[in-house]
Amino acid sequence: MTVLILLAVFLTVTGWLAPRQLARSAWPARAPRAAMTTWAALILACAAAVVMLAHRMITTDHHGRGPFGWLLPAAARGDDGPTGHAQAFWMGMAILAALSGVVLTAWIRGARVRRRHRRQLDLVARRHEGGWLVMDADEPAAWCVAGDGGRIVLTEGALRLSPAHRGAVLAHEGAHLEGRHHLITSAATALGRRLRWLPAARLAGQEVPALVEMAADDRALRTTTPGVLAEALFLFATARTRPSALGAGDHAVVARVRRLLEPAPLPHAVRAVWWIAAVAFPAAPVLLACGP
Repeated sequence: MTVLILLAVFLTVTGWLAPRQLARSAWPARAPRAAMTTWAALILACAAAVVMLAHRMITTDHHGRGPFGWLLPAAARGDDGPTGHAQAFWMGMAILAALSGVVLTAWIRGARVRRRHRRQLDLVARRHEGGWLVMDADEPAAWCVAGDGGRIVLTEGALRLSPAHRGAVLAHEGAHLEGRHHLITSAATALGRRLRWLPAARLAGQEVPALVEMAADDRALRTTTPGVLAEALFLFATARTRPSALGAGDHAVVARVRRLLEPAPLPHAVRAVWWIAAVAFPAAPVLLACGP
């Protein structure tokens, strides 16, 4: 019974309490990639906790049958030994397959939308000598569409900006394509929609798109300066991109500009410890329920 209580507390913390605190915290903007890993770790930890709770409720141990063991025939209840651990393993695989199915469905649908978007762009846009596509629009806008080598699109209004600002935006969009950020964004938003009753998934779907943009900003700083990129974000802030694309000025622009002009990165040692903890965190329910 003690293990059941601990697992229930763990599920409550990872599924409800910690996500709300993380969404209110300021540190994710200082380390967006670590923050994205943390959101993924919380969702996986919730899934592991659910599996281990179910496992402990229906298996038998040296104190007798689990509290809900009567729901299964005796041959399927398992025990605390290898049989019970195998049962927990297959339950975990079932949950993982369900989550993977949600993500894969979103990726397949997104790939179809992006394919149509690329075909439309190839028909109506003209190719610039710099390698990107140009659309006839006075409003400065830029976005990218992944797949088939990727497409980076600028409007005529964007071409009238200074070379420094244009280069900063191109570096940002190139970071999206190189990092395959569309996969991260679509996975988070799909889980957020399907599991909207779970704060860990719902808030991840809301927060991850902005973190992806911040990660692309960080990558763009390899070829530009924070001041130039911040100015470019302001110029593109009113631009709107299509759902199948990732744009330079469409997510949390104020927060992104602030972090560029007032950088406060986390120390490398803190990041390393946080990454290790985030990767190991989903294993905690397994060790609690199946450990010695």
